[in-house]
Amino acid sequence: MSKANALSNTNRRALLAGIIAAPVIAVLPATAVETVPSDAAFVAHYQKFNTVFRAVREMSRLPEPPANTPEGEAYEARFDALVSEECRLLSELAAMPAHTAQGQRIKAELILKLLPEHMTHSVIAEYDSNTQLVLSLARDLVREAAA
Repeated sequence: MSKANALSNTNRRALLAGIIAAPVIAVLPATAVETVPSDAAFVAHYQKFNTVFRAVREMSRLPEPPANTPEGEAYEARFDALVSEECRLLSELAAMPAHTAQGQRIKAELILKLLPEHMTHSVIAEYDSNTQLVLSLARDLVREAAA
């Protein structure tokens, strides 16, 4: 094989290798950019939780119908269902990782909103150091996100 023919074959091989590798190389930057997952599902779940949370708080501000009446039983059934839904959604939110600063801020805001309320209904009369640390971290995250 002449030297010119060998160079010609080498160029074709290099060209074919480049054509085959081009789609792989084109995908690499897009994959590298998406290393931090989105919090879209988390935020959507949070919005559902917030809707139920507001409904529970609104319902608890309303006067209750008399007990042992059809209206009272319907009220209690609806309230119990809302509270159960709130607990389920909160449990699911707690299990979902927050990948972005926005998701972490949402979790911190939830802690600041829910933990003090939870503690008022708790048998523990005052915040222990662990609870104070959690609240402090949540305040730091919310303050950092606001800056």
